[in-house]
This record gives sequence, structure tokens and C-alpha cells, in this order.
Amino acid sequence: MDEKIKISAPKALYDLLCKDCADFKVTKKDGSPNMNAFLNTVLVNFYEEFAGAEEKLRDEVRAALADVPDRYRETAFLNALKVFTRRQTDIDDGETKVFAFKPTKNAEKAVVYIENMLAPNESLSSCYRRLFSAYAQKRKNLRERIVFKENYRLLAEAAAKGVKVCLSLVTGGVSKDASVFAVSAAKEELFNYVLFFDGKQNVTVRLSSVRTVSLLAAKSEIPPQNAALFERQVESAPQYPMYSSDREPIKVRLTNKGKALFDKIYLYRPTPKSVDGNVYTFDCSANQALYYFERFGDSALILSPKKLGIFMRNYYFYAYKAYRDRYPR
Repeated sequence: MDEKIKISAPKALYDLLCKDCADFKVTKKDGSPNMNAFLNTVLVNFYEEFAGAEEKLRDEVRAALADVPDRYRETAFLNALKVFTRRQTDIDDGETKVFAFKPTKNAEKAVVYIENMLAPNESLSSCYRRLFSAYAQKRKNLRERIVFKENYRLLAEAAAKGVKVCLSLVTGGVSKDASVFAVSAAKEELFNYVLFFDGKQNVTVRLSSVRTVSLLAAKSEIPPQNAALFERQVESAPQYPMYSSDREPIKVRLTNKGKALFDKIYLYRPTPKSVDGNVYTFDCSANQALYYFERFGDSALILSPKKLGIFMRNYYFYAYKAYRDRYPR
């Protein structure tokens, strides 16, 4: 496995791979992105799924050509397959980027399979380009699950079976008897969040923050009140933890401009439980409401809970003071 694999691909595809590498925190010891490790991880964790899709495509093409005379069928099959593989959607911006990666020992099985089973009638560069293109066409939360395939599988299994896990984080922290509630994707389809009870409190971390997972024999133990908070969190926004203080519904009065902003600003938008004229009622965390509505200025007024309204008042007041001192007139 000494030779590098070179790939010629749309620059937009390469840029997406680089961004995923950084966003999913696949790094070297110095903290810089480790593209070689990232590309090897995608290859190892995704090639079987990609191979399955390729086999399905071949079966469908052969079935479609069943009525072609025998002496022409194989030629027609190969020509049709070339057309389909060429037309498989790439992220294409007109620019091309040539990049390379060196397969690791862990990738040997995937490389041997691809070279001998998937690419007999095309160049290796083309086959690898299609593999990474197929990965890139998935939603970001699904791509993250591919990169952290084994940890995601174990966490999902623990939640389904109701058993505890020993869980370590990239920051060095370890939870020796974590009870996993769920691995839930943000509604914006960006990242996945692991929700677990560590024996004392609810904890929420990014899937990419989990280093190792080991299943334990002990049954999960999540107190009912903590499970209820997790349920509300998953329903609202898994990236924003719910606390015991998040009891009271959040009521916000929107102006006409505020309503227009609410319809326009999708990212992290809480879902209203009810709308009564200009008053929107939410069952979300205080942090989500603050983060979302702080962009509205005087187009949104938090009516309740009172402490949340006071917090927002102070937020704008100190911002006003900073600007007033900078621009007195």
C-alpha cells in the first residue's frame, strides 16, 4: 500500500471533502485537518454501501436489457453501464481538482475490492471519484454517520437495547456508565448529537466528539424527569440541551417584520406550539430562543418567561452601550 491514489474530480467535491474533514474534526496531533486519514475513513466505512449500490445498478441495467438478443446483450450492457456511470451526479462547478491520498493498512481490504471488483472496465481515478461523489451527495448528518460508523452503530444499539455504555470523549472525559437516550440529527440536517444520562445529569455532545464506545451489560437508567427533558429536546432541537429550568412555555410577540423574518430565517428556528395573532408560543430551550430571536431586534419581544425577557433586554442594552460609546453622535 505504498502508492498514492490520485483522483481528478470537480473542485466543489474536493472542497466539500475538506470542509467535512474540518467540521468532523478529523485532525492530526497538532490539531490541523488530516485529509489522508479522513479519505481513508470514508473509503473504509462507505465502500460496501457504494458497492451494493453499484451491484443494484448492474442488476437493473441487465433486467432492462433482458429482451436484447444474446449476441448483443453484453455489449449493450457495458455501453449502458458506461452511460449511467458517466451521468452519476457530481458536485460540479466547472473547475477540476487533482488530489491524492495514501491508503492505510486498514484500507487494504477496500482497495483490493475496488480494484478487482468495481473498476474492471474503468479507470481507478473514475471509480474513486464516483465513490466520493456518492458520499458527497448524502445529507451532512448522514455523512457524519459514515465517518463515525462504528461509534454511531454502538450508540444506536445501546439506545435500542437499553444498555449502558462506557463512553470516552476526544476532550479526554470518560463516562463509565452512560445511559444513551438517542443519537439525534439536528432538523437542519447538519450534525448528529448524542444525548445521554451520565448518572448525575443529562449530557449532549456531538457525535464527532465521541472517541470510543463500549457496550456494557447493565441496563440503562434514565430518571423519568430526565427522559422527559430529552424527549422535549429531540422534538425541539437536539443541539440545544433542555434544563430543569426550561419549564415555562416561551411566548414571543412578533411584528409584521418579525413574522417575515421568522418565515425567512430557517436555521435553528424553533417550532411554535401555537400561534395566537402576533403571539407565538414555543416549547424549546431558553438558549435556542435567545440564539434565534437575538437577530430580530425590536421585531420580536419575549413576553414570558420574565427572566428570559430581562436577559434579552440586557443583551440589547449592553450592545447599545458599546455602540453608543463608539458612535456617540
